[in-house]
Amino acid sequence: MRAITESAPRTLSATANTLFAQMAAHDWLVIGFHSYISFRMAMAPDSADASMGRRTSMVLLLITVFVVGLTRAEILPKNRWRALFYRVGLFVPSALSYFELRYVMPALALPLLDMPLLAIDQALFGVTPSIWLQRFNRMPIVEWFAFFYWSYFVIIILMWVPPLFLETGRRRIELYAGSLFVGLIGPVGYTLVPGLGPYATLTFDAPLAGGMWWGMVWSTVSEAGAMMDIFPSLHTALPTYFLLHTFAHRDHWLWRYVWPVLGFFVVNIIIATMFLRWHYGIDIVFGLLLAFASRRIAVWVGEQEIRRGQDGDTRQKVWEPLFPWQD
Repeated sequence: MRAITESAPRTLSATANTLFAQMAAHDWLVIGFHSYISFRMAMAPDSADASMGRRTSMVLLLITVFVVGLTRAEILPKNRWRALFYRVGLFVPSALSYFELRYVMPALALPLLDMPLLAIDQALFGVTPSIWLQRFNRMPIVEWFAFFYWSYFVIIILMWVPPLFLETGRRRIELYAGSLFVGLIGPVGYTLVPGLGPYATLTFDAPLAGGMWWGMVWSTVSEAGAMMDIFPSLHTALPTYFLLHTFAHRDHWLWRYVWPVLGFFVVNIIIATMFLRWHYGIDIVFGLLLAFASRRIAVWVGEQEIRRGQDGDTRQKVWEPLFPWQD
């Protein structure tokens, strides 16, 4: 009788209890974000953008819930394939969520807040930085900052993808807890404070005198960007978060060499966001605040979640190992 009882399928209630007990902080964050976007799309007025936004947001939500459910409820057996399934299934919808904003933002039909943002800049700085920086509008300078602006996309890939499979321990918990918080709270900000940016709302003495790199930036943003994604500046927040993370873990052999180089890139990227007329100064301020707040949150989450699977804690590790040498 005991053997029969132990091999019997778990009840729905027991499965749900296992799921909720096992979920990590970033699981709640990612599901909450996709749920928020799906809700906003459900409430949006009907349009072609709203229809596409509803479909994409619901697909991303369902994939995420499916992956988290199968993994954290331990419906899938524990092995490296479950670890891989979880990484890919959680991370890919989170990364793709940026591209859905191209439909989400127009579908929401929100009033643009460029003028209030500009007014804040004028109150804080006297003039919005992009207007002041136009005195340096010469091709070598434009190309310099366009290169660094475009490098943001490479930095995101390098800081997100290899560590997803190769990083270990508390460093990995902090990296993804914090960077996912930045990357998902930022778009929520877009839906609350929509704007086009200085390039679309202000008058400049002349167009930017760019070349190849400026052309690459313009085509990337115009073809894939949400175009109303300015507050807070994720071009500021995400690289800054990565800098804070690598500096905090500079005792690691790789991050010891990465953080000074990354710091140089971050400074130039932040200037580029204003020089290239994408952002107001207040966007940068809140991007920095988001990065520092996310770092504090990540440290706290790391302290809590590194205990999982250790010292009698029977919960899954936040990131189950893919390779024998991982913890």
